[in-house]
Amino acid sequence: MKHATVLLCALASCLQVFAADVQRPVGTNCQLSSPPESAGEEMNHGMVLRIFPRAKDIDSNYTGCQVMLAPNEGKWVVVSLTEVVRGDPIRIWSEHEPNSTVLACLFKNGNVVRGDPGTCPAPEFLLVKSLAPGCVRVVQDTVAKSGLGTPWPLECKYE
Repeated sequence: MKHATVLLCALASCLQVFAADVQRPVGTNCQLSSPPESAGEEMNHGMVLRIFPRAKDIDSNYTGCQVMLAPNEGKWVVVSLTEVVRGDPIRIWSEHEPNSTVLACLFKNGNVVRGDPGTCPAPEFLLVKSLAPGCVRVVQDTVAKSGLGTPWPLECKYE
């Protein structure tokens, strides 16, 4: 019985550590509820997502979150947060992710340090590159006017 009690306590301790790791991150921009004007843009399933800060603006001095937001019934919803420590993306959090093994993945310097590399997100896509504000509309207008395969405007590139 004594061994079973010790085992249960150890298991409970591990579960508390795991639960703490999948909690919403805290820090700069981690509580952002609407995008600032300078947020980048991405088009997905017909809606314009907003990303802040843009990947190009995250350097080794930045610790906090990169936030992806989507419009929903006149307000903004946080789709996901990428937690960043000194410019290094270490994990993704989302209340919409049904697969807890994805949320349990941890990264360091572009490598999976916890979790299955086969089910964890690809490290090179943890920070979302985005278009400059207003570029989704510019690209849509360019394609509508000149057709698919038309070169995008120079000011509209993913970064």
